[in-house]
Amino acid sequence: MSKPLTIVMVHQGAELYGSDRSFLSALAALRERHPDALIDVVLPEPGPLVDLVARYASRIQYDENGVLRKKKLKARPLGTLASMASSWRRYVRAFRQYDICYVNTVVCVAAIAALRTRRAGTYVHVREIPSRLALSVFRALLRFSRAALVYNSHATAAAFALPGKVIHNGVDVEGSVAPVRPREGRVLRLAIIGRVNPWKGQQFVVDALRTLGHALPLELRIVGDVFPGYEAVLDTLRETAASCAQRVEIHGFTDDPSVHYAWADYALVPSVLPEPFGRVAIESFACGRPVIAAATGGLKEIVTDGTTGFLFEASDADDFIRAVQRAVALSDTDYARLAAAARERYVGAFTVDTYMRAIADTVCASARPASAARDATALPQESR
Repeated sequence: MSKPLTIVMVHQGAELYGSDRSFLSALAALRERHPDALIDVVLPEPGPLVDLVARYASRIQYDENGVLRKKKLKARPLGTLASMASSWRRYVRAFRQYDICYVNTVVCVAAIAALRTRRAGTYVHVREIPSRLALSVFRALLRFSRAALVYNSHATAAAFALPGKVIHNGVDVEGSVAPVRPREGRVLRLAIIGRVNPWKGQQFVVDALRTLGHALPLELRIVGDVFPGYEAVLDTLRETAASCAQRVEIHGFTDDPSVHYAWADYALVPSVLPEPFGRVAIESFACGRPVIAAATGGLKEIVTDGTTGFLFEASDADDFIRAVQRAVALSDTDYARLAAAARERYVGAFTVDTYMRAIADTVCASARPASAARDATALPQESR
């Protein structure tokens, strides 16, 4: 009787934003491919993701020290590095027992560094395009790890310039297609959905509306929240939103954004830095909604200007206003054409089944059960 495969999967968050959901799909893919495998998942802390992960994982364990957080590093640089070194030692010991070690996102620094001690079966899923200095550091870390790399877009792969495979994310919103509503003279509805932070562009949009776009007939919803410790970013966003001529609503995080996609005419993805992929764009397509997006990073691989939405130059307020004006001027017939093309683009390239199959084919291709027995105490504290 053959020994079951052993797999460990490390992730940087426990919420339900884009990277969390993509991680969950990867976990589900490996469980589907290997129903009898022992799959351990390591998260930094408890959160909404845990109950969903529990459907597929054999164990869920926690280690917050192995994830690089800029705010923590600035506040306690030496203490943070010491904690990360301790986490690295635990991963080195633990990884010996697994046939497959999969690390999701480059901020799981301790786990990535620990992959160096293994010769095969190691994977890092790269989902970020960091700033130039950080990119150099993470690139060196990935080279050191010797892991096989999976990128979420060709833009991310080009930024890191290391060999790897591109697998576009996929989403599962079957049955969530929202009917196309005639505008009939009403204002345009835009929704920005996702983590609130400076590079995602929420502040850029309200600044542009306040200074240049006060005459635009639209309503805006911003749906999402900030990382703990960044509440000042949200306070500034609220203050600026209150000074806009348009109605701007700021909603908190939701684990079911479909109601907001259904409300909107377009999802707005205004990233001011290169977007590694742009999951919100494909979620919007899946719901039958075209997208207005910054022409940066992976978004250029998803949105086709004039066909599935509109693109504008990142961080260019004038060009952003022009893109919104194009959407405002669009007839109901032409809008319906964009919405249909957006849905077709999703079905043809970005379903969760396509994503899961590609992940399983890549990560499980050369898996062989290891001879070592699993150590139930090697990883950090386990939850179940």
